[in-house]
Amino acid sequence: MSWTPSPSRFANKTGYATAPAMGYDAPMCYRFIIAAVLLVCLMSLSFADTLAGGLFTITYDAKDAQNASRALAVLEAAVREFGDCLPAGDGSIEVVIAGTLRSFGQQTHHFAAGMVSGIARSAQSRIIVKSPRIREAGGDFQGTLRHELVHILLYRNTDVDRLPKWLNEGIAMSLANEYHWASPIRVARMFLSGRVIAYAQLDRAFMAPGGEMEFGDAYAQALSMTRHMRNELGEDTFWKVVLGTKDLGFLEAMRQYAGMTPAAFWDGYARSLWWIALIGGCASGSFLGPAWIILVVAYIRRRGKNRKILKQWAVEEALDDETFHWEDVMDDPEGWKREDDGEEEVWTHGSR
Repeated sequence: MSWTPSPSRFANKTGYATAPAMGYDAPMCYRFIIAAVLLVCLMSLSFADTLAGGLFTITYDAKDAQNASRALAVLEAAVREFGDCLPAGDGSIEVVIAGTLRSFGQQTHHFAAGMVSGIARSAQSRIIVKSPRIREAGGDFQGTLRHELVHILLYRNTDVDRLPKWLNEGIAMSLANEYHWASPIRVARMFLSGRVIAYAQLDRAFMAPGGEMEFGDAYAQALSMTRHMRNELGEDTFWKVVLGTKDLGFLEAMRQYAGMTPAAFWDGYARSLWWIALIGGCASGSFLGPAWIILVVAYIRRRGKNRKILKQWAVEEALDDETFHWEDVMDDPEGWKREDDGEEEVWTHGSR
């Protein structure tokens, strides 16, 4: 059956029919067919194979078949391990193993491809990680998978808008067993060099990292703070606080389950930095190095300065007790009278 265009639509002034212009007069279904074919071609070029198991569907380049099998085993074991505190539920999770830096960068456009090894799109239950073939030497592929999985589990079990970003990242690193010794060593160096990030600024360091150094510092400090919180609160209370953010703000969850405020927690953590620095120094083997001499000197200076401040406060409080206040005179009806101290008044020359 042939198709003849209607003269009323395609005929020109001379009465001869003209062919429809592609992209303008072609039926809309043609456009969808062409777009679908192009999309399938692009997907076949980038990711050729998939592997499914349990909750997970892994998409990967043909060269990463072994890495895909390894990733599936790691993720399924992690779901079982985290099930008591962060149940995964029944929702499926998509995992993409990017075989090139270009493909990884295209899907993680918020961060430079060289700065991160994995990203979790928690709302879409999607994990994108670099293939071990394009990671730095010694990179922890297993740790990255576990880390990004924890972000999705936290999204499913808490309100991540209420959970502080530093705690979200700290839990992910803690459960992923990442940076076991690197974190205290780095925090020790941050402490000695005055780079410890203030509590009010810490979440911003994750949202808009200004460079590799700031990005790494924020992660190291977040892990250190999370470990400190787990140790101080205990596992049961810690997870009650975390899961409590499903319905409560972080401040309310801390007060209700831990009996303290985030400010009180930060004060305790700040006081523990000397101990963290000591552990970091021992772990790095630099306990007797120049940095630790500086640490001791800084401690002595800080202690002496604090004592001076306390003495000054004591002096100021004593002076405040002897200060003349007009309010006292106004409230005392006899305050205008001059007290007789038993001494004869001495008049100077020219006075009356």
